[in-house]
Amino acid sequence: MSARLVVTVNGPGELMGWARPFVRAVYAHEPDAALTIVFVPCAYATGKEAAITRLLFPRATVVEPKRYARFLMGRATEGMTRGPGALQYLGGDLFHATTIAKRLGVRPMTYKFSHRPYAHVFERFFALDEANAAQFRRQGAPAEAVRVVGNLVPDSVLGSLDFPPPTPGIGEGVCFLPGSRPYELHSLLPFFLGAAGKLAARHPGLGFSVVISPFNSDDELRASLRAPDPALGGIGGELIEEGNAILAGGIRFALDRSGGYRAMAGAQLVVTIPGTKCLEAAVLGRPTLTVLPTNRMDQVAMNGIAGYLQYIPLVGRPIKTWVARNAERRFRFVAQPNIDADRLIMPELRGILTPDDVAERAGQMLADPQNLRAMGESLAKIYAPHAGASDRMAREALIVAAAEPKRSAARGAAS
Repeated sequence: MSARLVVTVNGPGELMGWARPFVRAVYAHEPDAALTIVFVPCAYATGKEAAITRLLFPRATVVEPKRYARFLMGRATEGMTRGPGALQYLGGDLFHATTIAKRLGVRPMTYKFSHRPYAHVFERFFALDEANAAQFRRQGAPAEAVRVVGNLVPDSVLGSLDFPPPTPGIGEGVCFLPGSRPYELHSLLPFFLGAAGKLAARHPGLGFSVVISPFNSDDELRASLRAPDPALGGIGGELIEEGNAILAGGIRFALDRSGGYRAMAGAQLVVTIPGTKCLEAAVLGRPTLTVLPTNRMDQVAMNGIAGYLQYIPLVGRPIKTWVARNAERRFRFVAQPNIDADRLIMPELRGILTPDDVAERAGQMLADPQNLRAMGESLAKIYAPHAGASDRMAREALIVAAAEPKRSAARGAAS
């Protein structure tokens, strides 16, 4: 009998960085595995996650948020029938994972996150590293249920390449990653294009590329290119070559929409906003400038009530700006590789910024190729030990899925 696994996911980062390598590894071990991928509510989602997942994994049953909502209301939903198996949490509120597991009668497992009330709910606690494992144990997780598997993102990146990994710190041109959320594209794509224009004037012959998420449509791109956000500045442009390039300020930007890291992997310098993109660049050994403009903090996605403050008339946007800026100041680092290494390796540019600020800092970095190579080598070393995390996790998850179901009053009550 084929193993049954249910996977809960929320936004694009979790889908591409966590679920993609995990599901690949599951299918590598059990090609006939019965997989259901459930998208739970998420403030950071684009709405296109389910469609992309169906393209990535046509054999899996995909449950989008609307159908998941019907399941919660007791409606029959494909792939969500009661029976033996396991559930792997890979994003979203833990409530959804534990609720689904209880209703379906499958054995729940978590990755990276848990809370004390769930200490005896999950069958396995998969940790990124020993610090994460210790956190699980402090929260009450049984020591025998904790497994250190590593960070899944390196497998996501390296498993998506259709060419050998590049030499760390060596490349050509500058690659910009403005983000995939609508407000990010609208504000930061023209902002980065403007920075590239300034950089091109100082470095003739420098090549440029832009990575756009496969979650973004041509219409979204065109809308973002029509007019810069006055709060950030920059330049507009147009899609050319059937959507494979952007023309802005007389400069051609190659457009990578594949999700396969080709443009990023070949770049001498990556310029990106914080997020999974920083970690992906580090895995590839790409020298990176992380840019966090605080010009439009009223637009940023935030957890909880703060994420909706901008909708309050008159006072909402100023309040959210104040809350977001104060939250940002509390972070020592915003680039994940710096956080993981506990030191500044990947330069961070934060505050009220202009395209000139980005061009100036990027130009300084490009002027020191020896430092770029050293940075790329240091970044690649952070995540090299994590390679194979998805395989380790998939093997253990399939063991749990194949085991005889366990029941306990404590587990049922806690979930």
